Amino acid sequence: MRVRTNIIALFFLCVFLVCGCTTTTQNSTSQTTTTVASKPYYSGTEFPDIVIPKDMKIDQSRSMIVKTKDYVGGVLVLKGRVKAKSLEEFFKNQLRSRGWDLIGSVYYRNTLLAFRRENGSCMVYIANTSFSNTEVQIWVSEDLEANESFR
Repeated sequence: MRVRTNIIALFFLCVFLVCGCTTTTQNSTSQTTTTVASKPYYSGTEFPDIVIPKDMKIDQSRSMIVKTKDYVGGVLVLKGRVKAKSLEEFFKNQLRSRGWDLIGSVYYRNTLLAFRRENGSCMVYIANTSFSNTEVQIWVSEDLEANESFR
């Protein structure tokens, strides 16, 4: 009889935990949806004509920017839970619309996209990391003085 009582108690405990987790998940999903809708589609960076998806966060400890009156360059390291293929399409479309030409790409386990325009170059490295996280490294070098003369 005691064993049966323990099994029933264990059953109700499992049901309680499953119901509690389901409610929490639904609430966090609703909050995430509300938050995502209020954010812009992309955010700007220190680099002219380089944008990043709203769901990617800049890793300040691994990013570096060199900026002078006539030059901006460096690397941005981004992290987030965005699919690599989606990021690849985002960067192809967004950079192309900002005057960058895709001059090459490398696909193996990860993706490397190379872009060029008259005043600079940009490489985007997209890597899947653990637990559905994705890391993006954007290497950019732009001559700002040449950029002004082309506009």
